[in-house]
Amino acid sequence: MSWFSSPVYRRYWQHYQQAMAWHQRHRRAYRKALEAAYGPSYRHQQHPGSQERYADWHAARERDVKDGDEESSSDSEIECDVSNMEISEELRQYFAQTEKHREELKKQQQMEAEQHDSYVPADQDMHGVSWRSSAAPPLERPGERRGAEMKKLYGKDAAKIQAMEAAMQLTFDRKCDRKQPKYWPVIPLKL
Repeated sequence: MSWFSSPVYRRYWQHYQQAMAWHQRHRRAYRKALEAAYGPSYRHQQHPGSQERYADWHAARERDVKDGDEESSSDSEIECDVSNMEISEELRQYFAQTEKHREELKKQQQMEAEQHDSYVPADQDMHGVSWRSSAAPPLERPGERRGAEMKKLYGKDAAKIQAMEAAMQLTFDRKCDRKQPKYWPVIPLKL
């Protein structure tokens, strides 16, 4: 006796059989709807040879279904016709709220993915990270925007201050290249 034949799993297999029977019924109904809409030859045009390929499997499944699922509960025999069902205002509000939550969750996941892509672990060199992902030429001249901001902030002394910043940055980069310090902390700050 196999482990999956144990009586402990009887309820699971009963549910599995009910689910598969439901799936088969709905697959047949879908196929019939397609045949009614597009004609009986539609299925064979879309999936030629599929019937012959799995003929032995389908025959075994149909035999199993015919042989006896008398033990199956009456729930599997219930079919619902939802075409005449009235949808209450509460249900409409629930669906609208659910859809709104889905959109918010999708936006939040996209924002988190963008943040994660731009995140640089503290133990990696920031200079090795390329912030521009495309090989396209820049849309504006490099430094043009920075120069305009400096001009706005410092007026006529903007060039001198920009040169001092560049000298400081070059000194920092040179010392980093020479000493190759470890970045601190080595653990991410966002825990």
